[in-house]
Amino acid sequence: MNADEVFSEIREVNLAYLMLAQRLARRNPVEAQVRLGMSAELTAIIGGLSAAQIVRLADSDVLLCGVGLQEPSMLSALNDTLSRHDMQTMHAAMLLAQLPARTL
Repeated sequence: MNADEVFSEIREVNLAYLMLAQRLARRNPVEAQVRLGMSAELTAIIGGLSAAQIVRLADSDVLLCGVGLQEPSMLSALNDTLSRHDMQTMHAAMLLAQLPARTL
C-alpha cells in the first residue's frame, strides 16, 4: 500500500466517522457523547456542521477517530465473556444512569 492509498483510506474512515458522529449528535447528543467519547461541546459542533464542512474535515491525512479501548485485557474480556445482549443491556444502563431522576 503506497502513501496515496493510505491517505485515501484515512479520508474514507474520517468521512464515515464524522457522518456517524453527526447523525448520533443530532438524534441523541448524550448517546453520541457516551458511544464516541466526545464532550458536549464537540458533540454540538459536529451536530451543527454542514455537509461541505464534514467533507472538508474528513479530507485530512490525520485519523480523526481512535480506538475506545486502551487496554488489551478489556478487549479480551469483552470478547470472551459478554454476549451481544449483555453488551446492549450494559449500554442501556449506562445511558439511563446519565438521565436526571424524575420527581414523583
